[in-house]
Amino acid sequence: MLGVRSVSGPREARVGDEVVYTVDAFSEPSPPARDTQKVNWLVKSADGAALAHKLLEGPVLRLTVPETWAGETAIVMPYMKSPSAGIAVRTNVSSRAVLQSSRVAVREVEVFRQAGKFYASISGDPRFFLGTRVNYETRRGLMNSLNPPGTRYRPEDYEAAHGHWAWYLTPTIQCESHGFFTCLNTYDRACLTFGHMQLAAHTPDDNFAPFFREILADPSAAEYFPDLTVKRGRIHRVDNGITTQLESATDTRGLMRYFNDSPDDVDEQEAGRAARLVDWCMRYPAVRDCQVAFTVNQQRRKFEMHARKLRLAGVVDKLCLVILDILHQGRGRYPTIAAAVASDHPFDALLSIGAARFPERVTTLRAAIRDLEARDIVGERVWDPVTKDFVVPSQA
Repeated sequence: MLGVRSVSGPREARVGDEVVYTVDAFSEPSPPARDTQKVNWLVKSADGAALAHKLLEGPVLRLTVPETWAGETAIVMPYMKSPSAGIAVRTNVSSRAVLQSSRVAVREVEVFRQAGKFYASISGDPRFFLGTRVNYETRRGLMNSLNPPGTRYRPEDYEAAHGHWAWYLTPTIQCESHGFFTCLNTYDRACLTFGHMQLAAHTPDDNFAPFFREILADPSAAEYFPDLTVKRGRIHRVDNGITTQLESATDTRGLMRYFNDSPDDVDEQEAGRAARLVDWCMRYPAVRDCQVAFTVNQQRRKFEMHARKLRLAGVVDKLCLVILDILHQGRGRYPTIAAAVASDHPFDALLSIGAARFPERVTTLRAAIRDLEARDIVGERVWDPVTKDFVVPSQA
């Protein structure tokens, strides 16, 4: 298997610098671009905290050094299979040389309530629909799934960056949010679920927490969440000079409470912070782009694990998209899925899993996959455990 042998990049950098890291040599001379594009990049601090992780970035990594790296030694490791500190660049990161003369203007939020509906206005801009107050068991929260503001996900806009995976996630995205980047709920046990793939805040080191870490590195974050920062790979809140860690590898309760400290009702703080998320996503394409990239990388990584455990080598992508959705929602387990794949009519058998409980989702999923099939986007590629991707069989 192709491996990375050497890498180059800056030894010193300041916050705000544009830096470039390049793989200088591979284990094979002049490997084809289709292989070198599979290079991943892991950036860690000297004490082992993850600062950034870019999957399938290719042999060149370009980034703007974020404020959260100030004072760190960033260990930048390109890899194909597993990262190694022996093949890395160590960059000592210092603060900005000159402070900007003016601070970023923090956006002001005004929340309006009309009966059971909430609206918000950011810095005097026209108000937008934030959500309806709904009841769920003993909880009360916001839901905007019937009419989220902003744009919808269009796979063709992301095909150049993510290939067929931009299309593969469309069926589940349709089931989760009807494609809206700003889809939101605060009513269930996650306390906050956000985005076109509905990333939940209650799962440590998965879904919303790592996604939020990534977008907090964007300069625009200071406009919306000036009290939050990422230090040593974790989200912290700074309040009156006191810094509090909000999430860890085992616990996200602090982050959940930050967005929703009143699960029995919708208070001003919950609505205001939700409004900040929604407006940030509507206003800045970088936040939407990050949603897409994060979801593609997450789902590819998870499917690789599922495929290994379910032995899906050679299984057509059409079936795998159903499997991906079943496991994303959690409506079926491996033994049930394996039996369906081995049945005489695997597509229908897989769709039947959880259909009695979630008929609308399964109907949406079936229609979306059928649409991709009619457009010749699915139905030909099969899972290849060697390349860890879907490929057209050599005999096709």
